[in-house]
Amino acid sequence: MATWKSYARIILAHVSLIVLSVVYVGFGAFLFYQLEQPNEVEVRARNIERFNIHKRQMIDHLWEMRSSGIGQHVVEDMAVKYVDNVTRILFEAFDTHCIGAKHLRPGGEDEDYNWTYMTALFFTTTLLTTIGYGNLTPVTGRGKFLCILYALFGVPLILITVADIGKFLSENIVQLYTWYRKLREKCSKQKYSVISNKDDKNKEGDLNLDHLENYISIPIFLIVAILLSYITFGAVVLSMWEGWDFFSGFYFSFITMTTVGFGDIVPLKREYYILDLCYIIIGLSITTMCIDLVGIQYIRKMHYFGRAIKDARFALVNVGGKMVHVPDLMRYASVLQQKYGQKKTHDTIIVKGAYAPKDLSKIRFIDFGALASMESWQSLWSILTGRTQEVHV
Repeated sequence: MATWKSYARIILAHVSLIVLSVVYVGFGAFLFYQLEQPNEVEVRARNIERFNIHKRQMIDHLWEMRSSGIGQHVVEDMAVKYVDNVTRILFEAFDTHCIGAKHLRPGGEDEDYNWTYMTALFFTTTLLTTIGYGNLTPVTGRGKFLCILYALFGVPLILITVADIGKFLSENIVQLYTWYRKLREKCSKQKYSVISNKDDKNKEGDLNLDHLENYISIPIFLIVAILLSYITFGAVVLSMWEGWDFFSGFYFSFITMTTVGFGDIVPLKREYYILDLCYIIIGLSITTMCIDLVGIQYIRKMHYFGRAIKDARFALVNVGGKMVHVPDLMRYASVLQQKYGQKKTHDTIIVKGAYAPKDLSKIRFIDFGALASMESWQSLWSILTGRTQEVHV
């Protein structure tokens, strides 16, 4: 029961965050639908009626002029004026974002509206994930104000949720890769273990390093392969239900996963919008996972490479996939030393990826350097004179 409760407390926070995000997106979609849909109905009806009235006037007037025997050049000049007016009316109608060419055809009044609850849900999701295709936007003043206020709180919420899911995925990828490494080493009979003194027959005194697992580095090609595989899967699926070619589906997936969101290609089949949103959210989580894995292993090393230590207390060591401060690692080693007793001076401990804390004073440069050297001249002086100067915080 205690174990169940501990797991429940851990899972509850993550589930609550996801539920809160879903409720926030759904409620926002309802608000935008209520604000924008009535305006679209009114604007579409007014512009269609205006176009039809002008079209009837043009036909009737030109027919009367022709029947009354007015010269052909006069009729042609009047026809040009009517055409110019129709062109202006069409452009003004299209600028409202509420009407298109299909609505001006016979029966166009019965076409689906742009703002439905499903399209509003798609809009709020792409808004909060910062993709923003731009094919559907609020046009009323109240809708624009709501968009600003809604995104102000919603964007951080959704980004935190996506990052949380991505962190969960990255930890599981590391765990799976760790199991794979252990299985491969077991199959190849390449094991790394503690090497103790041959004369020491007492196994109780051996140092147990089960908690200090080998550092696992995920190959970058594996991370890229995961992301490209998901994009390829999306390209195939989207090509089937949207009628795109494979390259268009791959292009849309890549632009979406990188949150560029040009909006030149967007899904149109509204019956698949829920599946599209699930694909987008999972894809963004996978993208975040890949950035997290690459960032921990490569970006930090590249950025802080060669920076001098100001204080060893701030140094971090990757132990078992977790970043641990050096003092914490030394305290842990001290506890193990007190528990298992003194080892003989000629005993040797060999663990893949580990180092002896006693050698810490010999390290001049590390890969963690948020504590960038404001006193680098002291390090230079130490190198030139061979003397070690203590650096104060």
